[in-house]
Amino acid sequence: MSFILSIILLLYALFCLMLWLVWLLWKPFAHKPDNANEAFISVLIPIRNEEQYILRLLQALAAQSLAKEQFEVLVLDDESTDRSPEIVAQFAKNTELNLKYIALKEQDRSLSPKKRAISEGINQARGEIIVCTDGDCHMGKNWLREIVHFFGKPQVVFASAPVFFEAQQDGTILNKIWTGIQQIEFCSLIVSGAVSIRLQSPNMCSGANIAYRKSAFIAVDGFEGNLHVASGDDEFLMHKIKAHYPNGVHYLKSKDAIVYTQALATLGSFYQQRRRWASKWTSYEQVAPKLLAMFIFSSNLAFMLAIAFLNWPLLFLKVVPEALFLSSVRFFSRKKSLLVLLPFVQIIYPFYVVLFGLSSLQKKEYIWKNRKLK
Repeated sequence: MSFILSIILLLYALFCLMLWLVWLLWKPFAHKPDNANEAFISVLIPIRNEEQYILRLLQALAAQSLAKEQFEVLVLDDESTDRSPEIVAQFAKNTELNLKYIALKEQDRSLSPKKRAISEGINQARGEIIVCTDGDCHMGKNWLREIVHFFGKPQVVFASAPVFFEAQQDGTILNKIWTGIQQIEFCSLIVSGAVSIRLQSPNMCSGANIAYRKSAFIAVDGFEGNLHVASGDDEFLMHKIKAHYPNGVHYLKSKDAIVYTQALATLGSFYQQRRRWASKWTSYEQVAPKLLAMFIFSSNLAFMLAIAFLNWPLLFLKVVPEALFLSSVRFFSRKKSLLVLLPFVQIIYPFYVVLFGLSSLQKKEYIWKNRKLK
């Protein structure tokens, strides 16, 4: 048993060191005048009950440094029951944004709501480049400028870009710690996904910040084949585009391209979100992402067993390389307090991975946006 645990954790240590080194040595994107791109962009925002955040997102889009003549914004409302439609309508009256509100009709509940929304948006989009984000996000003024310059490189067909949980400005110390834990954990997912793309073996990305050529979406038949899976509007599409365009999937490593989203307020909402994310891996068609998911699960299970056996050398074999990898959170935030939380995250993370790995094998419903989904 000890020998098997040693092999698994040694491989995991090497894996973490590889992720850390690739990310550390990877120079951020710097656009040049010769890769300027005049392509028209369509920004798609699927929403459902986002009255708390949608105005902030629209204001961030209105403040973009990219000329307003170069992009449009399509808000795709999936049967909101709050004030989201009124907020968008009121904003549209007083903005220079090319803003269009689209109320989606009632749909077959067996299909993915978000994929249906994006598909409808693409049907109505005029842009050569489709950019997707979520209703609870916001970003800096140069976000679209970075994306349009990145697509100035003809080999870029699909681009994933950074997402980070927004820091808590107020609230209790416990709330700030809870947010910090999520920031580190989510950063590990974003960076590992970025490095996998860098190494031309993409496994994950976030639909809060992706872009692709409309022609590519059409060429791979969009979400056809996985419409029955509620989640995966981002990763399934990336995998399909990678299969059709072997060198077309890229990652935009740029601080100007970061999108900020909301950390989950409660353990319950965190549980539902992670169940939704974990539910995707069993539906992957490609072998590599499945193998990676099983490897991460096995490594964290091995760490839990090492804790049970009090095998300190094996514990350090995982903890030290993983800490180096997790320190990449500094790319997103300069807060040193996040680094203080690293040991705590490393202790609880294996239990979380094993829990959601096992739960993903059960095809149970989960709650998202006040709906039961599968």
